Amino acid sequence: MFQTHDPSDAIHVLEALYDLEQPRARWLRGVLKVASSVLDRGAGVGMVLYDVSDGTPRVEAIDGVNVEAGNFAMGSALHSQPALASAIVTAYRTEVCATLAEHVRDPQLLPAMREQYARVGLMDQLLINGANHSGFGCALYVFSKSYLRLTLAERDQMARIAAHLATAYRLLRRLEPTLAAGIGAADAVLKSDGRLEHAESIASSRQARRSLTDAVKLREWARAPNGRRNAERATAAWKPLVAGRWSLVDCYEQSGRRYITARENAPKPTGPEALSRRERQVAALAGMGHSNKLIAYELGLAHSTVRVLLARAAAKLKARTRADLVERVRTWA
Repeated sequence: MFQTHDPSDAIHVLEALYDLEQPRARWLRGVLKVASSVLDRGAGVGMVLYDVSDGTPRVEAIDGVNVEAGNFAMGSALHSQPALASAIVTAYRTEVCATLAEHVRDPQLLPAMREQYARVGLMDQLLINGANHSGFGCALYVFSKSYLRLTLAERDQMARIAAHLATAYRLLRRLEPTLAAGIGAADAVLKSDGRLEHAESIASSRQARRSLTDAVKLREWARAPNGRRNAERATAAWKPLVAGRWSLVDCYEQSGRRYITARENAPKPTGPEALSRRERQVAALAGMGHSNKLIAYELGLAHSTVRVLLARAAAKLKARTRADLVERVRTWA
């Protein structure tokens, strides 16, 4: 089994992910520090910011906490080996969370990988992958000196963390140009009790205001002691997006007063013009190997809505099965 040191601390990882008013390298280090305190299995936790947008794995940044130098060298070398490029790209594009054996599926490649890991004293690792359809993403690696097995509940928890990794990193990249002058204008500003202070454009509609207020209340409940006592319910309550459009981020005034801002952060996958924007979103996530349950969580939509959107996308693309739809979607990347 794979267990965090304290399951309630998973919320601390989400809090670190959305601490976005800082340079990328400092953000990465902050996330790693918290993730290590929650996830470390005795061999360290690493994080890779990657780009597989053109089918070649490129590492934009790599860091770790409690990771031995030999492990770092091995990780960097593996990412640069041409023979492994296809397997690495496939893993980053299609895996959510996976042990070494689960994401190295080539029966001839796996023994060689295990041998390389053994040389640095490792037997396994857990990949928690924050992938975006664009090809840019970030991945947490939890290294282990013993084989890892996840229960279904543990896998669901890691998948939720992966969804937030993808969402927070996507927002960080979008906000970076404005960081020098402070994070720019938000679509909505709310108090921590959910009361709306300001809203613009579509965020001012009655439905959007209700959705944002409810999401803030759930997020604040998840962060409070009562929420933390049940890690599964807490992370399930704190969804990466509200109504498939906004991420919620804390913002502090000079007086220290805390507000929650709603930032436009919807994934924007390309795809056939016949599909609506929302149909492209759910189809793209399905193409990345995400279940309907995870897609609903990621986008902040009802499970039934995801099913309807996938059915519409399949009908428009003349895909008879989910596997057929996934195969067509993967040609978009």
